Amino acid sequence: MKQDFVEADGRVFFDLIRTYLKDEDYCCVQRAFEFARQMHGEDKRASGELFFTHPLTVAHYLAEYKLDAAALVAALLHDVAEDTRVTVGEIEAMFGKEVAHLVDGLTKFEQMSEDAAATKLSKTDIESKTLHKLLGMMAQDVRIGIIKLFDRRHNMQTMAAKSPESQKRKAQETLAVYTPLANRLGIWFLKSELEANCLNILHPLAYQRIDHQLRALHKKHHPFFTNIRQEISNHLSGSDLSVVDILYSPENIYTIYKSIVQKHGQADHVFTQNGRISPLFRVVILLREELDCYLALGRIHQKWRPVAGKLDDYIAAPRENLYRALHTTVIYANGQHIRIRFRTAAMNLMSEIGVLAKWAGPGIATAPDELNERVDALLKNIKTTINVDSQDHRVGLQGVMEDLLHDQQIVAFTPKGDAKELPQGATALDFAYAVHTEVGNYAREAYINEQLAPLNQPLRDGDRVEIKMGRSGPQRVWLDEDLGFMRTNYARATARRWFRRLNRKQALAAGKQLLLEELQMLGLPEYSHWDAAALLGHPSAEDLYVALGQAELLPMSVGTAILTTVWNRGPSRQAGTVVRSLDGDTFFVLDVVNLPLRLCGTCVPRPGIDIIGYRRSDRQVSVHKQGCRTLPADISPNRLMRLRWGEEEAGQVRSVSIQVNVHDRPNLLYEIARFLRDEQTNISSIYAPETPRTGDATENNKMVFIGLEISSPRQLVRILHRIKALVNVYEVHCLNTPARIPPPASSRYRPE
Repeated sequence: MKQDFVEADGRVFFDLIRTYLKDEDYCCVQRAFEFARQMHGEDKRASGELFFTHPLTVAHYLAEYKLDAAALVAALLHDVAEDTRVTVGEIEAMFGKEVAHLVDGLTKFEQMSEDAAATKLSKTDIESKTLHKLLGMMAQDVRIGIIKLFDRRHNMQTMAAKSPESQKRKAQETLAVYTPLANRLGIWFLKSELEANCLNILHPLAYQRIDHQLRALHKKHHPFFTNIRQEISNHLSGSDLSVVDILYSPENIYTIYKSIVQKHGQADHVFTQNGRISPLFRVVILLREELDCYLALGRIHQKWRPVAGKLDDYIAAPRENLYRALHTTVIYANGQHIRIRFRTAAMNLMSEIGVLAKWAGPGIATAPDELNERVDALLKNIKTTINVDSQDHRVGLQGVMEDLLHDQQIVAFTPKGDAKELPQGATALDFAYAVHTEVGNYAREAYINEQLAPLNQPLRDGDRVEIKMGRSGPQRVWLDEDLGFMRTNYARATARRWFRRLNRKQALAAGKQLLLEELQMLGLPEYSHWDAAALLGHPSAEDLYVALGQAELLPMSVGTAILTTVWNRGPSRQAGTVVRSLDGDTFFVLDVVNLPLRLCGTCVPRPGIDIIGYRRSDRQVSVHKQGCRTLPADISPNRLMRLRWGEEEAGQVRSVSIQVNVHDRPNLLYEIARFLRDEQTNISSIYAPETPRTGDATENNKMVFIGLEISSPRQLVRILHRIKALVNVYEVHCLNTPARIPPPASSRYRPE
């Protein structure tokens, strides 16, 4: 990989900063250079070069984007406070409070070496506290994050001198922390470079294979690009549109790697056999004005037919990483698909350097106010999330990493139009906590796009969400990840804090009621509370109540443990079959019993890939990938079987009947059935008896009886709670009988 090298005399660096710094700032940087050079002395890096060349190179990176003098000084001094006797306080006395704050943010957690031993901090704890400190201080000044990213850039370029173990550890950390941070700050070129470095360290065969194919594809595409470029230029110039440039745009190497792994798996043979990169052709059209992008899009769609569903407007709705462009895919004359992006030249630069545009040139950002607002909103969210739990720094750190630096974000809106940015998969309840702690704690109903929805319904980008509040606080079931009420760590930590503050009397009363409700739902109302306490390791029922009330134990965990004690009392049946591959591996296939199976030797199906069964004339069932070319073209539908991969321990299912009491509404039964389908649960019967016409409010109350085949206690408890969370469901409980309900024949529904 390419390695940047700056001579220790700093001549090139000072020539660069002379072009934009004022004289007094230039002199300050010069003093910092001389001080850092003196402090690091003749210390060498593992690669043999002077250690001082590292901070100098980081400062040079920043100077290329015209960062201010304080940032340059901090970059030059960022290792002085760690590796020499100089303290942050002494740096403040010499270079001022602003520089000292930046250096402090870049300095590792203060309790290291002998202090770590005294406080019994492990190396992992020190690293997590260091990262917590870095992100917390970056929330006050984004320059800390920027300097750290360029520091990591140079470290990754000079990894070759480190041991293989050290290289892998740093590469994994970079992918987990620094590439997501670079992405959220919009510094795409740096994100791409770091990802490529990490891939080359962690999976060198994959890197080499993809890099080779990209070079070959570029060579193959060159004459085609020349023709396309001319066609686009001629077509748009005839419309009085000023085209700045048309660029060939190859896919990011790490993006290709992730796509191949998602499709084929991560084994090395994938990148020598199946790991072919997509030959899809991509170009970027640069125009002068924002309006020109829309006009050019229309003109291109007149020339070539667009592919349905492939139009995205990231100009009107920029991505979370400040990216702006129009995306479309068109069908060229020969039937080939071409992906086209439309941007202004300023947008193109912004897509590469992101937040660095604040310093690289005030006129570069197409929307400087929006840039500042997005960065400020991110930093505000980091500040709120990183400090969400004062007792455990890891909670806030996990929240920042998983919620705010997640590479897929959505934006949802309050009824007043205020935008809330959330990670993809966030729910209406996550949104409530993002609006305000009290809104989250007392949330009772959600209206998504003016339709009543459960609090655990995932949101989509652009949703309008209104939260209705009740009088009681948060519910313990919200904290169970299986129920999907909360996607964000911030929401979970905030709710937990509410329960921790309850005194013992309050917690005991709430916990007792929770246990009663859980046992009623399981159809075990007579189960001894003392037996439940002993089962869960508590000395008394009262202690169990308190643990439940303070959310140290969650209702679903208690219900699962109790149900496990009685689970094996009823009859069960086999729900699948073991199949063996030619190389001796065994797999479990669900939904086929007492029939001999064999795996197709051509498509080689494996878990993770959708499969289908084909009934052969010899009564065997062959298992294929969906669309396997060896299946007959004129295959009869009645010889096909829909199959699923499974785990052998889940192959035994038990019949359970549940009763669901509801206030009837359209689509409620459909929602229940859809959820059970997603659970991959077989519905053996379903029955909803007619209710008498009473003429009062109870007329709309109905009972639904459902017979299910369940593979584990945990699955049953999850199903009961998930159904209870649906809008208009007010009670769910097990009947504790076999799933055979004798309704009238005309009212019975039996799925095929």
